[in-house]
Amino acid sequence: MRFIVFIIATIIIFSCTGTQSPNLSDSLEPQAMVSIADADSYWEQRADTVFAQRALHTYQQLAEGDSTSVVIASKLSRAYYYHGQFLATKTAQKDSLFLLGHETCQTVLKKDTEYYNLLFSTGDEHMAVQGLDKVFLDALYWGMANYGQWLATKGDIVRLGQRDLIWTTLEHIHDLDSNYYYGAYYRYKGALLARDPETQHDTLAIRAAFETAIEIAPEYLGNYTLMAMFYCPLTKDKELFYQLLTTVITSSSDPALPYHPENLHEKALAENLMIRAEKEDWF
Repeated sequence: MRFIVFIIATIIIFSCTGTQSPNLSDSLEPQAMVSIADADSYWEQRADTVFAQRALHTYQQLAEGDSTSVVIASKLSRAYYYHGQFLATKTAQKDSLFLLGHETCQTVLKKDTEYYNLLFSTGDEHMAVQGLDKVFLDALYWGMANYGQWLATKGDIVRLGQRDLIWTTLEHIHDLDSNYYYGAYYRYKGALLARDPETQHDTLAIRAAFETAIEIAPEYLGNYTLMAMFYCPLTKDKELFYQLLTTVITSSSDPALPYHPENLHEKALAENLMIRAEKEDWF
């Protein structure tokens, strides 16, 4: 009964932007003792690839020293996602990073007594997920996001085989915090609905999900690129596609935003999406 076959990830299927795939040993000095404050400090400077590498390396060290910390596991999983989504350039590298991000969260979940006992006693992963409280919110989300990205390059049978579990996880995230991570529930929902053959006909629901995400976090540029990527080609709305991506490209970059590095990558992604749309004749 492994949480390791998430389908939803199907959705977070962003095209990658291209900086060089990270070599975690580069620019890293051995550290006999590290703290979570060290890793967090590096993470705040992740717009610089060197510091993004240091953050991941340091979170890895911390996780090796404490495999039961939900906080450390969640931050490590998020760092894997960042590297896989924005820095790695080859599919195999991305797959490896995303899978590590998912397994990191799975490992810490299975070490939680209540989760393990519920999973063991019921044999129902859906019930086990629903039994998790807000302490596990980050682990649930980043584990799901990583696995979703891994699934994005897999076949329909693999992706759709876990539909129910993905929706259970997504809805539980919403129950714990409906506005979590800058509208993550709604943009993920929109992408998932758009990718699923059984729901992609409901374009009103798909559009409403993305628009809600934008309303919750209008400065989080990933909400716009996802809507452009999934909703617009589905509805053949070329005008909205370019409107959304132009908003991303021309928006001012505020370094004070906690997601400023992600926004920088989303700008590059928007440019790449415009190029792809023309080359692949999306409209």
